[in-house]
Amino acid sequence: MGLRIEPAALGLTTSQVSGLNDDRLVRSLDALVTERGRSLFFRLALRVIKDFELQVPRVHFDTTTVTFLGQYASSRSEPRITHGYNKDHRPDLKQLVFGLNVSSDGAVPLLHHVFSGNRTDDSVHVRNVDELRALLGRANFVYVADSKLCTKQNLDQVAAYGGRFVTVLPRTRKEDRTFREQLRQGSPLVRWRKIHAIPRARSGGDTSDIFSGTDAGPTVTTEGYRLIWIRSSQKAEIDALSRESQVRKAEVELKELAAKVGTRKLRSRMAVQARVRKILAEHRVADFFTIDIGTVTEIDHHYLRRGRPRPGDPMRVVRTKLLRLHVTRGKAALRAESRTDGVFPLVTNLKTASRRAILEIYKYQPYIEKRFSLTKSEYSVAPVFLKKPHRVVALLHLYFVAIMLSALLERQVRTAMRRKGIQKIPILPEGRPTPTPTTPRILENFDDASWHEYLEQDRAVSFPVDLKATPLLLLDLADVPRSLYS
Repeated sequence: MGLRIEPAALGLTTSQVSGLNDDRLVRSLDALVTERGRSLFFRLALRVIKDFELQVPRVHFDTTTVTFLGQYASSRSEPRITHGYNKDHRPDLKQLVFGLNVSSDGAVPLLHHVFSGNRTDDSVHVRNVDELRALLGRANFVYVADSKLCTKQNLDQVAAYGGRFVTVLPRTRKEDRTFREQLRQGSPLVRWRKIHAIPRARSGGDTSDIFSGTDAGPTVTTEGYRLIWIRSSQKAEIDALSRESQVRKAEVELKELAAKVGTRKLRSRMAVQARVRKILAEHRVADFFTIDIGTVTEIDHHYLRRGRPRPGDPMRVVRTKLLRLHVTRGKAALRAESRTDGVFPLVTNLKTASRRAILEIYKYQPYIEKRFSLTKSEYSVAPVFLKKPHRVVALLHLYFVAIMLSALLERQVRTAMRRKGIQKIPILPEGRPTPTPTTPRILENFDDASWHEYLEQDRAVSFPVDLKATPLLLLDLADVPRSLYS
């Protein structure tokens, strides 16, 4: 395999580049999945924290799934490529679970895990917290994760060593059900007060997401941890639109069902009830409709004599009972449910932090989704061309390194912008400026960078790279020597 690599850019000699062949790459993948190779990432995280002076008061953790188009019958050792809850909505395909820890300083990835495809999120936190504690050399960092962290075992494990956490209370918990029922009933005790406002990124700063808090509702969980209730105006809009969409879909299907009642398999009340329950359960709108399955009597007259009916002809009256399905929206139930829109509970053991501080901690969680999006967009993670499952895992280890490098470059440029007082850089398409440059957009500015060289008798004539002002500025911000492009 011929690789077109500039040796100096990678700190290699020309002879070393020639040694980069398929066999060596495969042997490197094999080495990455050994115990010795796994320790490499621990040492890498330590080096990154030290060299880039990362501040790690918080660590955010989340998982995603990497889906595969193959049987992988030979995948028997951990982590196994197998079926599980697929976040790409492809339950028919096998997968691996990829877990990632990022710092609150630039969302730089620190540690990662590759789990079997059927591993549930609530079972990965204990091991993950232990490794983070060993990496950071302390336990009092704030650990932030989604609702799968909110189990007694997980929360107690974090708190037992002096750790702190912020997570979301699952909707299945009794505390959540109790408060939402209080909201549906329109309790006068529930008063929302504004605690924070964040401009919406896509509104040009004209619209803000308003966050409010309340003193009503349960204040502690059954485990004794602090519980705070937040209401987001943007989430309330999303919840309302989502519910209306589901109600409309169910309404259309129920009306179609009503037109078919009495035909074929819908001639009995039990059959109609079963179909109604299935539709309501599929769209999760059982509480928002009033369903009435009644009967009507259809009267038909049958004349007993053949031919054209005449006055006084004998006839027989036939009465047939037919099922009728009547569907109406439960307007009162919909109004009551709207009072719960935008509400979500946060669980923490931070006793003195304000509601706003805890909210800001949790609102950083979506940055980890940005890191995951790189793997499935810019990097196009699809390690399906490797026959051996352990090499697939090794390739995911390499993607972790790519994500880390991408985050470090992004952080380096943004930090330098703040230090030099640069508000925006014109690196978006059509030269549009942005205050938050991302690595893909930064690298796009070097897509057309090229140099030319030709031999004239016994000497080489080179035409140096001609970079424009913006790429040169990016090199300076990223602390990359311009000499690499000269």
